[in-house]
Amino acid sequence: MASFSTASTLGTSFATRRGRITRRAASASSSSRTPEKDESVVRDRQSLSFKDSATGVDVTLVGTMHYNPVSIELASSTVTRLREADALHAVVLESCPSRWKKTQKTQPPGSFLRWFLYNEMLAAADAAGDPTKIRLGDQRIEDLGACAKRTMADTARDVLDPLGGGWGRLVRDWRDGFKKEIDGRGDARGNLRAADLWCDVALLLGMPVSMFRYPMAWAIKSPKVIVPFAAFAWGIERIPSLVRPGALDAVTGAYVMSGEERLVSALFLALDVAEVVFISRLFLKALLETRNDVLSRSIRDACEESVRSGEGGGVVAVLGAAHLNGVQLRLMGDGDDEWWVGAGREGGSGEGAGEDVAAAEAPSR
Repeated sequence: MASFSTASTLGTSFATRRGRITRRAASASSSSRTPEKDESVVRDRQSLSFKDSATGVDVTLVGTMHYNPVSIELASSTVTRLREADALHAVVLESCPSRWKKTQKTQPPGSFLRWFLYNEMLAAADAAGDPTKIRLGDQRIEDLGACAKRTMADTARDVLDPLGGGWGRLVRDWRDGFKKEIDGRGDARGNLRAADLWCDVALLLGMPVSMFRYPMAWAIKSPKVIVPFAAFAWGIERIPSLVRPGALDAVTGAYVMSGEERLVSALFLALDVAEVVFISRLFLKALLETRNDVLSRSIRDACEESVRSGEGGGVVAVLGAAHLNGVQLRLMGDGDDEWWVGAGREGGSGEGAGEDVAAAEAPSR
């Protein structure tokens, strides 16, 4: 992950070569712009603890690799530690009412699927011990689908409009999205680093479990999504075997592709480019930026509840690791406040609004 200090160093190095500034000035500039370590953030494994900038309430973001046993343990132990210290006001989950109800329906307590597809959200809810402490803080799945469709349509229009600024908008969204949602406050100021994930041997050893459980859960809970996708992937994989093969050149012995093979190669190249363009923007805009706004609002709402209650308990949010840096940036007040004060907080955002889990749906193992 590129840091601000790295970009600054490269910039001053190029300027020096062009003779615009002296080597001493370049060194001083680079040093002065290096972010100082933020001691107010406590980074522990894949979790970040800090105070919400608006309320002063303690917030702990638990970054997870979905369905990974190590992430399940981290979510459970974090919530348990605060609950036993009587310092827990609420647990915000990266889920929405529709998804939570489907989870409770397909994985009822005591069932095989409850054990087989047990995840960090269920573990955190179980550890809280009180369903009134659970907040479903993610964007509603119905609105996420609509948002994804809009993003794909906007991307298609921009790809087809290079002279009208479409390609410029794509580049700007990629650049700004990476800086805000992935890099966040920067490594030196306490965000979640790539090393916090890839240097955790136990987490890596649990990856095969995640890679098996995650698509399995999708297939069981959302067959209408996974089946068409699997059929499309299988169809694409079959195309090369359906075309007429080329032959060896009689003189050189080199393989010469047939016209059909050349056409398929061009098709696959176009699909590769389209995949990078469309999926990257979908990931940064619909799956991260919009949902990070919603998740941050839900966490802030829980913080304000804690202040109003007078109990002073903290808030734990259990999220996918990709969400941590963008949410932290918002809650610590380093970004703009449009996610909080902007229009659409009532009904237009498609958020779970930090909804409580009904007593009838109280999670238990």
